[in-house]
Amino acid sequence: MAEHIEGLDELDLKILSFLQDDGRMTFKEIASRIGVAERTIRLRVSNLRENGTLSIVGVVSPMKIGLNIIAVIQIAAKQNGLQQCAKELAELSEVRFVSLTTGDYHILSEVCVESLEALSDFVEKKLNKVTGIERTNVIVETKIMKNKFNFIREN
Repeated sequence: MAEHIEGLDELDLKILSFLQDDGRMTFKEIASRIGVAERTIRLRVSNLRENGTLSIVGVVSPMKIGLNIIAVIQIAAKQNGLQQCAKELAELSEVRFVSLTTGDYHILSEVCVESLEALSDFVEKKLNKVTGIERTNVIVETKIMKNKFNFIREN
């Protein structure tokens, strides 16, 4: 199991490990596998959710709902407009991820759209109107080899 992380004990890490593999696993099943009371699991999960360590959500496969094109977009932005640029980008419905980064590009984003034509329209009609963009690098994902959310690793 992962080494101790500040604020989380071994029991928390075990619970997180089970839930990252199956977010619908019942408290009873987790308790049985770990060897503690179901109430203990219920309280721990509640605390993990309240302190922001854990969110339990349904992850939708974009391609299963018609969003067949996923593009990573690197953005170089004006330094004095970086925050505004990232904020505007995050408000666009096609954008699912935005982060500030180091290097030649200051912002990294991921966009999901129906087709290459829709990506072209997005870039032309929406992305190019975002304040502060100096240049972009649009990278279309051609094949996803791994897409996991497993952050708790066993040794």
